Amino acid sequence: MLGDSIRRRTGRSRRRDRRDDAGGAAGLGAGLRLVLVTAGLAVGGFLAAYLFATFVLYPPAEALGESVEVPDLVDQPIDEAREILRNAGLSVAETVDVPDPSAAEGRVVAQSPLAGQALRPGAGVRLALSAGRARLRVPNLLGFEEGRALSILERTGFQVERSEEIADEPAGRVARMQPAPGSEQEIPATVVLVISTGPPDEVSEDTLAPAAQDEGRAPGDGSAADEGAGRAPGTP
Repeated sequence: MLGDSIRRRTGRSRRRDRRDDAGGAAGLGAGLRLVLVTAGLAVGGFLAAYLFATFVLYPPAEALGESVEVPDLVDQPIDEAREILRNAGLSVAETVDVPDPSAAEGRVVAQSPLAGQALRPGAGVRLALSAGRARLRVPNLLGFEEGRALSILERTGFQVERSEEIADEPAGRVARMQPAPGSEQEIPATVVLVISTGPPDEVSEDTLAPAAQDEGRAPGDGSAADEGAGRAPGTP
């Protein structure tokens, strides 16, 4: 009986192990299938995007049949760029203005698609036009401590020069600015910070020399000096 009991328990244990192994294998298989499906979807999505960009947005000339090569429009004025595209059988899809430190205002600085790519007749080309140099307003930094004002201007994009003068502002603070705060300047531009060396010394009457005080009195004004000058010698 003891042997039968041991065999029954052993049989149940083996059946349970087989079920666990089967369940683990099934879970591993499901996880592997999920990974493979996810990878397949990612690869498929990338391939679809690539094919769409290659054969729909910017297809090669041989895939188009009748096609137009995009001309080089960079550095052309916008009116001439429109005319070039019109003659090629294309058009301007849209334009966007961007600051540019070197190109003249209204000239093409970038295009999409690039020159040499193929488009269907009548398709549009997007153009970026120079808006000229970037323009900034001079911030109002009057009364600011010199180091703080210098940091703000440099971070904004201005170049800075400094000078000093006697002013009502406390020493070390901005008394004046050139150009004036609020004026619009093309970048790069220079702003001069005029730094106060402190207010002028106040001169009070108490500090005037006695001689300077006497110079302001007219003869006969009743002063002690006038009285002494009117006495005869020997007169007490």
